[in-house]
Amino acid sequence: MRIGIDFGTTNSAVAYYDGQTLVPVEIDPGNDNPRVLPSLIYIKRNHEMALGSSASAEYLEQETGRRPVWERRHMGAIEIIVGGAGSGPIQYMHDIFDQVDIAANGRLLQSVKTVLRDPEYEGTVIFDRYYAADELVAILLRAMRTRAEEQLGATCDAVVLGRPVKFSEDPAISERAEEILYKAARFAGFKEISFQLEPIAAAHLYHRTAERRERVLLFDFGGGTLDLTIAEVGGQEPPRVLATRGVLVGGDDLDRRVMESLLKYFGAGSQAEPGVDFPYYMLDLLKTWQTMPELSRPQELGKIRRFQETGNNPRAMRALETLVSANVGFSLFKTIERAKVQLSTELIAKLDFLYQAIEVRERILRRRFEELIEQEVALVEREILALLAEAGMRPEQLNVVLRTGGSSQIPVFVALLERLFGYEKLRAMDPLTSVVGGMAVVAQEDAGRRPGAYAQRYISPVVTAQVASPHRYRKAFLRAFRPAYTDRPYPIMRLPLPLSGLPSVQTADLDYEARRESFLHLELDRPSKVYVAYLATAKQIPHWLRKFAPESMHIEIDHPGGRMMFPVYSRDFPAGKVTLGGNQAPGCMGPAFMNYLVAIKAEI
Repeated sequence: MRIGIDFGTTNSAVAYYDGQTLVPVEIDPGNDNPRVLPSLIYIKRNHEMALGSSASAEYLEQETGRRPVWERRHMGAIEIIVGGAGSGPIQYMHDIFDQVDIAANGRLLQSVKTVLRDPEYEGTVIFDRYYAADELVAILLRAMRTRAEEQLGATCDAVVLGRPVKFSEDPAISERAEEILYKAARFAGFKEISFQLEPIAAAHLYHRTAERRERVLLFDFGGGTLDLTIAEVGGQEPPRVLATRGVLVGGDDLDRRVMESLLKYFGAGSQAEPGVDFPYYMLDLLKTWQTMPELSRPQELGKIRRFQETGNNPRAMRALETLVSANVGFSLFKTIERAKVQLSTELIAKLDFLYQAIEVRERILRRRFEELIEQEVALVEREILALLAEAGMRPEQLNVVLRTGGSSQIPVFVALLERLFGYEKLRAMDPLTSVVGGMAVVAQEDAGRRPGAYAQRYISPVVTAQVASPHRYRKAFLRAFRPAYTDRPYPIMRLPLPLSGLPSVQTADLDYEARRESFLHLELDRPSKVYVAYLATAKQIPHWLRKFAPESMHIEIDHPGGRMMFPVYSRDFPAGKVTLGGNQAPGCMGPAFMNYLVAIKAEI
């Protein structure tokens, strides 16, 4: 069965369409709207997870008011490569340490989709595990697939997955983000995966109800991005997209603007010492609740307490200490969000947040909110006009303007659309489920866009794998938290994002003493890059591996003796035969007491 999924920054949803009836899936029974899953993940210390409204409730219950307890902990190692006196580089592992909040009961993750914009973001450490970005997305997609199968009573292994028009101004970053979504969908158990731009999906939904041909503007304004599309829909012909643009502004950005107006309660405009302004970097960390805990580290908290004695605003410094040390940032941002929503229907909203030393009492006029977000409103107008120019159209040539997404209900944006196109043309679609309904329609029509060329990387180029050993080797795919070997239960605990999901040949650890120069033979059907992860405790690597180039990444494997670091090496090969030596082949020196790992990335 093919389903549609709207994986959103703030909320996610699932639906199925059989050609006649649209069936929304109830995926969060505890939510006010059970058809919507807040895109939240709460990972507990034992790595049990809660999602959606349960994640929010558990975080608020277990973490609000809890004071952090910081302790210096070993966080692993980084690989250092420097030029050597001989022909090859010198490579070694350098231990790294950080302060860790050892009292945390769990970690709440929000806006996972947004981090896909960041080309530097690969994942995050949560307690003793490293979660790559694709594994985090897969957690939500897997839960949605499971709940769809339970409600629909059928296997759902095909999906049309929504994505914004662009994740970034850089097309390469947008393609990387889509590739991460693709891998996550594979990890979630989907076998057939296609994509559709979110506003175009909404256009497909409207198309089925439009009796005559119309030119429509889709205004899809969610928590992470604004997507704009002009399309011809309705009648007997299929929808035709005339122009589409993505704007990197969303509801989360509007929440930050409100938070900026509240910084006066936490030190903005104050002096930390006579003649010394309150540090800007501290205010910057307060603009999102996720970064606030950085100021509860001992060094920063010591500064805040000193500012209570030396500054001219001790009341704000006490409030700041409470905010960062009592872990109430998430609660404050929930209060901000409620006030923002209230301003969509009322002219004034009460924003009160009282907790210990914090006493925020604000009455925000809608007019004041609109002043706070003037830059975002101006950006949206510029992008709408650019979209019209791209489509070669004037505003009067549009028949309908369709609004969807939670932020599309904000009055200043409604007024902007009314001013540009006229009130009579505006239509409001369901702000939370119209996109997923469109995804379900696209799924039924099989009108999704197939993945890009990157998908070829995840089809194994290994035709055969033969090994000079009685132990079993097998073709597999690299995944975190899965056994590294065919004969040992040692799991991979840290897997770099570029290697996650790649085809591999899973080796046998009992072959760690193999000394042959010709040991593992692969037949590749395409030119490929072969990666070998080799145990860092070896003083020298085998001669055969010295023909490989060191990569700036490593794999960690859990072993009874502790976490083992495996620096990664790579070499490009043409299609045909590839021969790898044994783990302790000539040239190896030192305790290489665990076998190497192999991954293969086909050229595209």
